[in-house]
Amino acid sequence: MIIKNNGVVREVIGLGVKPLPKIMKKAGERHFQGSHFLILFDSSSAVQREIVRSLKNDPRVIRSFLTRVDDSKNYNAGSSVTRAIKAINEHGFEGFENISRL
Repeated sequence: MIIKNNGVVREVIGLGVKPLPKIMKKAGERHFQGSHFLILFDSSSAVQREIVRSLKNDPRVIRSFLTRVDDSKNYNAGSSVTRAIKAINEHGFEGFENISRL
């Protein structure tokens, strides 16, 4: 959907299968663990709205989260994500519940 609408997928990062912070229900099923991943991409706001809509309607997606990365100061988003992943892997998901929404 991103590429089809002239967007750019910068990076896809798999964080592996992790236990969820609490039991979650979706489509009448209870989930205890989930595959977590991050996707860094550039697209228009209309495409982002469509992505959120399609993720909410997908029974395979328990929770999703979209956020904007501020690159106006030339931050290296890839390096920031790498540091975040390293911290999560070292310290677990306590306090990082929102990451499982992507």
